[in-house]
Amino acid sequence: MYGMKKLLTIFFISTIGFCFSQTKEELIRSIISVNRVESNCVGYGCVKSKQYENFEKLKKKLSDQELVQLSNHRNSTIRIYASKALIQTIPNLTSTLLLNELENNKAVKTFDGCIIDVQKTSSIIYHEYWNKIRIEAIREINGNNYEEDLAMREKVASDFIMEKLDSIIIHSEKEVDWLLYNRAFENRKHKDNYLPRIKKLAFSKNNAYAFEYLKKHYTSQYTKELENYLKNDFPKAKFQNENEVFYLHLFIDILLESKNDSFKQIAIDKLKSEEIWKKHKGWFNATMKKNGIEL
Repeated sequence: MYGMKKLLTIFFISTIGFCFSQTKEELIRSIISVNRVESNCVGYGCVKSKQYENFEKLKKKLSDQELVQLSNHRNSTIRIYASKALIQTIPNLTSTLLLNELENNKAVKTFDGCIIDVQKTSSIIYHEYWNKIRIEAIREINGNNYEEDLAMREKVASDFIMEKLDSIIIHSEKEVDWLLYNRAFENRKHKDNYLPRIKKLAFSKNNAYAFEYLKKHYTSQYTKELENYLKNDFPKAKFQNENEVFYLHLFIDILLESKNDSFKQIAIDKLKSEEIWKKHKGWFNATMKKNGIEL
């Protein structure tokens, strides 16, 4: 196994001029031709896909250096397959891999179980490690679901690499998927020196997950700022893309569950003034129904 310093050096070497044998190149071209990240359980029969098997064949032929090299490949499918393999064998590389995918800001087609989807590559990297340590946490537990859930939560909260990944997500200036913010703010209470960045996300970037985090952990300290945002800034905020629809929904949920009539009216007025949520009206209507609201 090569040392971390050497692997990180190799990571940043360009793919130009790096040669693979003909058999490896054939497998790489075959994977690129399908151009989809497929799992070892696809379709109703939950079988290994040909795409997955081809990467398994390729992986057996690759050295650690070659895997690192492929994790910086121009093709997202190759890059993600290589990165997922590295996370399992050299987990200390995960933060570098995540930073790389945030910088690339790409999405890739995926096929897992019966679900064909398009996912951000940064989200795949994050969840590969998140799932890895959760599975490891329950491997020695023969208890009930509660004990397994507790073990997974404790592992995610205490794991050093996971904390580093969450810090990257919170402090990133790149576009970050809403679910990664949700994970990062749920995983643990962060250091107080994160607060300036979290406040910026909540009050300037209209990030509902950052807002909810402040409300949960710093209610008394930021009561006035939290209320001021909901009363004065939220009504004027624009929610336009897919991420922002999730922010809007969480803010509506926070307002309606407050049991404060003025906050409920702010939520109703906002929904009347916005159009984008109507593309997800089933989800929003369920939230309104739960809180006895009907537009």
